[in-house]
Amino acid sequence: MTLRLRAVAAILLILWGGWFTGLADGGDLKDTIKNLYGPQGIRVEPSPFFPVETRFQASSLQGLDQLNNQLTSAIGVPSFNSSVAGFTFDIERGIPERTTESLGPLLTERATTLGARKLDVTFTYTRVNFTKLQGKDLNDLELVFRRNDVNEGCDPSSRLLLARCDIIKANLKVDLTEDIFALIATYGLTSEWDVGFVVPVTHIRLIAKAHAGIFDQFGNPGGTKIGDLPIHRFGPNSTQPDASGGGDETGLGDIILRTKYNFLRNYDGLIPDLAFLVEMKLPTGDEQRLLGTGGTNLTGLLVASKTYGRWFTPHINLGYEIDTKDTQQNTIRYALGFDARLLSELTFGADVIGRHKPDGSGTGDHIVDLSLGVKWNPIQSLILRANVQIPLDKNSGLRADFIPTVGIEYIF
Repeated sequence: MTLRLRAVAAILLILWGGWFTGLADGGDLKDTIKNLYGPQGIRVEPSPFFPVETRFQASSLQGLDQLNNQLTSAIGVPSFNSSVAGFTFDIERGIPERTTESLGPLLTERATTLGARKLDVTFTYTRVNFTKLQGKDLNDLELVFRRNDVNEGCDPSSRLLLARCDIIKANLKVDLTEDIFALIATYGLTSEWDVGFVVPVTHIRLIAKAHAGIFDQFGNPGGTKIGDLPIHRFGPNSTQPDASGGGDETGLGDIILRTKYNFLRNYDGLIPDLAFLVEMKLPTGDEQRLLGTGGTNLTGLLVASKTYGRWFTPHINLGYEIDTKDTQQNTIRYALGFDARLLSELTFGADVIGRHKPDGSGTGDHIVDLSLGVKWNPIQSLILRANVQIPLDKNSGLRADFIPTVGIEYIF
């Protein structure tokens, strides 16, 4: 069996194994926050004043559900590596040669394509440790739940009516991490046209812990009292103030199909090389297990690049992503950066990568990252890569302090 056929067989085996991993039974990790205090929300202890206490249920259910949606909807698809290979080819012999230009960008695109009948296979590992949601520390989130009759006002002439302004504060600690193993393959149909796919296998961990307390309108713990007896309290017949939930899931993520056509190249002067990239993200990951987003996304990107002095290549990517499940998630995508050859075997790349949702929900509507990385070509057709994404706006959306990625690439 030739080396190329072995590579194709390995790809099919990974696809097959990833598919059945994704079909394995799993829990409902997506609703971890929503279900922390059970399907009925927070209920305090019945008392002589309120034999059946349900006044905090609606507020707690709404608040937990809102935080749950903010958190889970912000877990998106990370940027995967570029489909640009760092080699040129001897047309007569059809073998790769180390290019005199750079080895290409890492997370963004250049307009150039791989080359006819060439196969590029890359394996990457990405670690995402989320630390903030809308600028708030995931280890120090706070929700406030109010009584359903608080709008009727608090009357200080009566302790029972004054208790309408009592609140429940829930302090949450959320541990959320992702480990993403991605197989990325690109094949050159012609010298101008590439096709490829990204198959991610994801391990996600979501653990949430909460502690609830009752406070009066002045912030005093215990809430409003009649004598020494609290009007609202937790007890054996109520929801318990401490709650936890979550777990781990592993399986196939959302597969991405890609194609790029380089329709303009090698013009003299300042006219850049131009290409059009189309991506389709398929809902192959289980949404309830947080392995996928649950919808099909279509993306079109215009790619422009130009190499100067055979070592420095600036590039621009600009396009639009359509979410067929939720139009509020439609996104303008852009990237601006460069890759530069430091040595014949070493390339440095830097990019500013942005995503903007014109009709977003207010959580992570515009996020911007700085990507810094290197590619090293130690031998023949092998490339080692490493890069890190650093958020430039930590107060927008669900964010990590940094996102490292390492990978290995081989071209056949």
